[in-house]
Amino acid sequence: MDNSNNSKDLGYKFQGTGLTAKEHRQAKKLFEEYRNQYHIDTLSDLQLLGEVVFRETLQIRYKQQAEKCAKDAKETNDKKPHIVPKYIREALDENLEQILILKDKLGLFSESKEETPFQYIQTLKKKFKKWMEDNQGSRSFACPHCSKMVMLKIKMDAWDALKHPFFKDRILANEHLWKLYKEGKITKKDIAQTLGCAVDYVDSLEERIYNKGSK
Repeated sequence: MDNSNNSKDLGYKFQGTGLTAKEHRQAKKLFEEYRNQYHIDTLSDLQLLGEVVFRETLQIRYKQQAEKCAKDAKETNDKKPHIVPKYIREALDENLEQILILKDKLGLFSESKEETPFQYIQTLKKKFKKWMEDNQGSRSFACPHCSKMVMLKIKMDAWDALKHPFFKDRILANEHLWKLYKEGKITKKDIAQTLGCAVDYVDSLEERIYNKGSK
């Protein structure tokens, strides 16, 4: 499924002004890869991402210029060790600094930090929505032998049977969400919104599933 229209719906389209046609094609592809991988879906963040991709494309251009200088020096039979011109080194350093600043603002380094419960909930929602969009060829059903919920995911030649991430036995639930709730990191409302159920349903989970084994 092509998700490139999502950014258009927000009124944003990657510009890449100043890039060559070849650079623009590569930058646009990189833009979509970043957007899908990190679930970037707000207008302000998409604009920042456009700047990141533009500068990363410039970084490649500067490196190509450095490579050309090395080739030119070789063709003139210059025996001295080639040193990248100072103006190119400075351009690379300044551009890289801006790339790192913009990526930090977008939270693209978040994998090195501890994710907060709220961020986990938001990421889980986005991944689940994305999964629903990309996996129309899937089915959920109760196993006829153990009665637990399983999920069939289509491949080119067969179906894969996977443990369903949002069911415990045949009951709508998620172990990690419940763990965060019991640790006081999220609320019943957070669970309800993520699972798409009523807050009262969360109360019933404790009786039906999570305290069942302790009785």
